[in-house]
Amino acid sequence: MNLAELNAIKMHLNKQLKELEDIQITCLRCEHLKAGYRCQKFDAKPPAEWIHGPVDCEHWSWDCIPF
Repeated sequence: MNLAELNAIKMHLNKQLKELEDIQITCLRCEHLKAGYRCQKFDAKPPAEWIHGPVDCEHWSWDCIPF
């Protein structure tokens, strides 16, 4: 591996790391949250602070929607 290849790999990995760090761990980004802010996993409305704030839910699963 030469210097150009090394720098290209590092740049690519840094870009991927930034994308992962930008994922918001909130109920709004969870695949279990459905219309009406209802969690399908627990068939309940999540705590208000979890809707937009960080969650502490072992069942949180990123919905892969980039916005």
